[in-house]
Amino acid sequence: MKYKDNNKNRKTKAFTIIESLVYIFLTTVILLEGIDIFVSMYKNYIEITQLTIKYNNYQNFFINLDNIISEGGLQKIIVDKNYVTFSNDNKSNNLDKTIKSYDGKILVKYTRNNVTQTINTMLEDIDRLEIRKKGNLIYFRIYDKDGKEFIRCI
Repeated sequence: MKYKDNNKNRKTKAFTIIESLVYIFLTTVILLEGIDIFVSMYKNYIEITQLTIKYNNYQNFFINLDNIISEGGLQKIIVDKNYVTFSNDNKSNNLDKTIKSYDGKILVKYTRNNVTQTINTMLEDIDRLEIRKKGNLIYFRIYDKDGKEFIRCI
């Protein structure tokens, strides 16, 4: 009886060291590229979020400006290059409002009979505010610290 050794004819199905190293290298490259893409997308998300917050703040300023103008009892508007004052008639119980720029902010000062009642911040992080009057139109021109310009006509 002949005895046959089956182990000699069997081929092992395993990875070699070189194949394993190539696999680890390619997996690492793909993983690093994926992480790089994720980090760049996250940075972009943060930038867009900050920009959206900034534009929302400007939009809120213009909405508040519209509310100040439309409160009623408005008798006269005094316009200077750096500020605008909305004066009310004496019959209404509304306060006079002065909007001006100070120290990188746009402030509204509420006064009654030339006595300051309160000062509120309407907008922050601006470079400058310019107010121009052309005929019956008043232009608010706001420059942010990045050099962008926001214009509103009332």
